[in-house]
Amino acid sequence: MRKLQKDPLKTGGAIFAAGLFMLTAVTANAQQNIQSGKLQSYSKTAELMGVEFTISLYAPSEKIAEDACYKAFARISEIETRLSNYQADSEITLLCQSEGPVRVSDDLWFVLNQSMFYWKISGGAFDVTVGRITRLWRRARRQNEFPHRSRIKEEMKFVGSNLLKLDNENQTVEILKAGVLLDLGAIGKGYAADQALKVLQALGLRSVVINASGDVLFGDAPPGKQGWPAAIGGFPEGLEPAYLEPLANVALATSGDAYQFLEHEGQRYSHLVDPRTGIPVKGRSSVSVLASSGLRSDALASAVSVLGSRRGVALIKELAKTEVYMIYQRQLGKPLESNSTEGFPLKSKK
Repeated sequence: MRKLQKDPLKTGGAIFAAGLFMLTAVTANAQQNIQSGKLQSYSKTAELMGVEFTISLYAPSEKIAEDACYKAFARISEIETRLSNYQADSEITLLCQSEGPVRVSDDLWFVLNQSMFYWKISGGAFDVTVGRITRLWRRARRQNEFPHRSRIKEEMKFVGSNLLKLDNENQTVEILKAGVLLDLGAIGKGYAADQALKVLQALGLRSVVINASGDVLFGDAPPGKQGWPAAIGGFPEGLEPAYLEPLANVALATSGDAYQFLEHEGQRYSHLVDPRTGIPVKGRSSVSVLASSGLRSDALASAVSVLGSRRGVALIKELAKTEVYMIYQRQLGKPLESNSTEGFPLKSKK
């Protein structure tokens, strides 16, 4: 963990309009301190779940802020030991190696249940059993080599959430085919952010922002404000950000392929793999989903990226309190296009 600093929030795919706001954390006894100017801003960053988690808040003292951040990061670390497929002894790794029904922790049970929901409503565009196929394409990107179709076909035999059996009565999970690998990378960070926010709220710190490497979870608005000015990183890189209306008590996740992709025979393949075909999404895209929780926005941003503009936006329109904004390029050299739901809070350009 880095030293507690009074620094601006670091940004990723979803960013904040610099210099336009302050983050205010309100403890049970701190309301009077707001008026007297005794609160100060604090920011702490930790490397967890393979990314940077940054918690930014205002607090009456550095000690209160540091203790709160420590507890929130400890909760994320606990979740990592359950959901990470990079740890040899994590709960999900051991589950993938097991035979028969296994009783799982509350964290893993909740995330897998939610994963099954998003698998169903997306028609398989979101699928946590995609571990073997994502591993194959990670290797392909490193070697800059398109995998043989026969190898893709072989790995796809181990993909499909129908290969999981969840027993609600006993809270057990059974993998019905040996060799299936679970990958919660498209949902785990959002869940971890949700849980970290709950820790901070329980400590009386409600106006908090948690940035999980671009997936951002907003707590209460600062006193006297409707929310924080925010923006989505420019797409392609270097272009002006898309500024949003002030945000509070909402999650914003952005999924894109700015840094991880493979170019083959004049086509660009994203790091996002379609679980239904085993082939990465073609073209370029940046998908931002606004939802009621980090888990929900995280999962849906991935699902929409796979479904594409028409089907992805149609899915979001069916869901309550959920909005999407998508910029995409169908092929290299083609013009950029965009699509969004009516309620996505983009600021109109003056």
